[in-house]
Amino acid sequence: PFLFSLFPTMSESYEAYSVPHPKTRFSPQFMANVTLGEVVGLVRHDLLPRILPDGSVSKWNWDQTVPVTIPETIGVLLPQWEIPSMADMQPIMADAKQAFYQLRVNSVCIQFKSGAIVRYHFSKLRLIVGANNQDYNFRLMSRLLARVERESLLSPALFEKLKLNRFSEPLAGFSVTQTPLYNLGCLLDERWILDDIMNARAEFIYFRRAAMLQSACHFRWLLAAHRKLSILC
Repeated sequence: PFLFSLFPTMSESYEAYSVPHPKTRFSPQFMANVTLGEVVGLVRHDLLPRILPDGSVSKWNWDQTVPVTIPETIGVLLPQWEIPSMADMQPIMADAKQAFYQLRVNSVCIQFKSGAIVRYHFSKLRLIVGANNQDYNFRLMSRLLARVERESLLSPALFEKLKLNRFSEPLAGFSVTQTPLYNLGCLLDERWILDDIMNARAEFIYFRRAAMLQSACHFRWLLAAHRKLSILC
């Protein structure tokens, strides 16, 4: 793990300088530990930043100034803060590492088409990327849990237990399928269902059928076939 640092040293790496504070929203540590219930709270209370449409950035420039204010550095992405979209962030992130080493810059100044100008520490850029990456998944998972609660698909006790699960943890109880819980959101509406979710359903049906078989030899045959299928996949 890298230690969080606002002020770069001559020997500091780009990775160390750009790592977000671990307790900041959308940092890797935050994403590893945030629960489904906390995600629902962020969405329902409109606590997510607002992602601007693609093309909202008019220009940007590297700068040697080391940002020190909260909005420029470790400040959480507050509700209704306007942040660049992933499409607008891609060219900035693509050049950030090279600019850090070759130009010895410490921040980027971004001008929006609205006229607003902001300065971001490199660690803040990674938070903005994290917010872009998870905005859709946060909102979809919030809708999924609302559906489960509205239609009483789980008992109140089980529903509260579900909300304690971490947002990014793998779907438990499967031998082959490895997919994070938030991918279950694809089951809503008439969406394209992810392959991993279909695999999980197939694996569930497979073991349920296997458990129903009375003959041990049939079960051993199915288990062997399952292992061969796993190797092929």
